[in-house]
Amino acid sequence: MSSILIVGGSHAGVAAASALRAEGCSGAIKIIAQEPALPYHRPQLSKEALREDVFTPQPLRPENFYEKNGLMLLRGATASQLHLKDRCVVDANGQCHDYETLILACGASPRRLPEAVDPGRRALYLRNFDDLRALKARLCSARSMAVVGGGLIGLEVAAVALAKGVSTTLLEAGERIMQRSVSRSISNYLADRHCANGLDLRLGTTLASMERQAGGEGDVVVLEGGETLAVDLTVVAIGIAPNDGLARQAGLPVADGILASEQGCTTDPAVFAIGDCAAWLDPVSRRHVRYEAVNPGQDQAKMVAAAIAGRPVPALGVPRYWTHQGAMNLQMAGDVHGATKEFVLKAPESGAFSVLGFQDDRLIAVQTVNAPRQFMQLYQLIGTDRDRLSAELDWEFPLPHHH
Repeated sequence: MSSILIVGGSHAGVAAASALRAEGCSGAIKIIAQEPALPYHRPQLSKEALREDVFTPQPLRPENFYEKNGLMLLRGATASQLHLKDRCVVDANGQCHDYETLILACGASPRRLPEAVDPGRRALYLRNFDDLRALKARLCSARSMAVVGGGLIGLEVAAVALAKGVSTTLLEAGERIMQRSVSRSISNYLADRHCANGLDLRLGTTLASMERQAGGEGDVVVLEGGETLAVDLTVVAIGIAPNDGLARQAGLPVADGILASEQGCTTDPAVFAIGDCAAWLDPVSRRHVRYEAVNPGQDQAKMVAAAIAGRPVPALGVPRYWTHQGAMNLQMAGDVHGATKEFVLKAPESGAFSVLGFQDDRLIAVQTVNAPRQFMQLYQLIGTDRDRLSAELDWEFPLPHHH
């Protein structure tokens, strides 16, 4: 069997190694992981990890998993060069790692403020455990905070800060929060709830510059209109950028991610790309799409493992996302922005509900608030028509709400 090299100890990278063994691949498998810690779950970092006084990252797999499955896990190593012709990856220490098949699962990094805006590099970001420790150390004594970015991470951090009694201002350049992820109705609902909890929400507002307070440890944040805010710390959550530099340096095509086929293969047949760093060809739209969530990366890992093993390749599931913001647990799946009609479905739990998005009487998107059981039922029904959905739910649809 051929030797397989996986670059990245991400959710997708570890899932690929596991799936390869499950598919019967018995050759050597090596994982190059940049962090010295065992590969760990990341979604909790902006949720319970930030809330709890003491937090230890939960490993993706126990330490003995790698040895039991004959996986070589190289921790604390950074892949710095990829040589396609020689089929090897060179790490930062100059060590060469040969492969017959390569899986790039390099993940992504936070998009950072331009140096002109934050010349002192004062802003905090949240992507890994080191980021978490730095943020918690500052947050524990903070009385005020600015959050730049109204997406999932920004809102999760803001909700935790508010619960800790920290006065929080959130700056969002768009016209609404979570604009990429949810429908306008859900955006408005979330904004109302956050504001009721004390969030100072500034929509259509951008950050012009920030610097250290004179004689203090905090920041002076200057908004585009000239207003200044004095805060103890500033957290920036303006999205993530794919770690596609290794592929770009090697000459593989990249465009907001490493371009790959609908089964994850790059233009080099020996190289695959999965997870946050990869932009896969969507078979329907014929566009390359990059998914920033755990479950699509895990699905991609299983698909690539099957392709490498020469077995039937499963289909990519509908990507799903979740966020926990204060008392609100939001789950999302499907093409929210492709929906032309919306229905609101109440859940059995008090105050819980779902928003169903339809296109031509076909369910294409689901968003639920505090209704995890209902979400899983509806998730399984994405792609079905309204009549079948009505029969499955034993529910008569009201007149549609066009949005």
